[in-house]
Amino acid sequence: MIEGKRFDGIIVEPMQQRTAMKKILVVDDDTDILLLLKAKLSATGYNVTTTTSCTEGLNVFYTSLPDLVLLDINVGSEDGREMCRSIKQQADYEHIPVILISANPEALKLYADYGATAAVDKPFELNHLLDLITKHLN
Repeated sequence: MIEGKRFDGIIVEPMQQRTAMKKILVVDDDTDILLLLKAKLSATGYNVTTTTSCTEGLNVFYTSLPDLVLLDINVGSEDGREMCRSIKQQADYEHIPVILISANPEALKLYADYGATAAVDKPFELNHLLDLITKHLN
């Protein structure tokens, strides 16, 4: 197979393009938000994994080691801030940016106390969120 060339009707991306794709994990119990973010972030060139629970989110986190996590605070009966804290308390993962999102601005006030890199209110402006993601991935 020759990279960057058409091969049996398929264009093969150069290896550096495939390996350079940043991975984002999105954890939210609102499936509409997950669908929206997955579509937009994937179209922007990110490899996106979504989940609707913090428990599953931690499993996905440890198996895929994303470059960034977008994490709702209220994920069903689970608290995303605790998932954030769990990740950030481990030296091997403290460098990975975690952006907390919530419809409750009060819940976001102490985001840094949980180790989060940033916080965004819902409803969020999609372009603002994309700018924030880009800022923390570069």
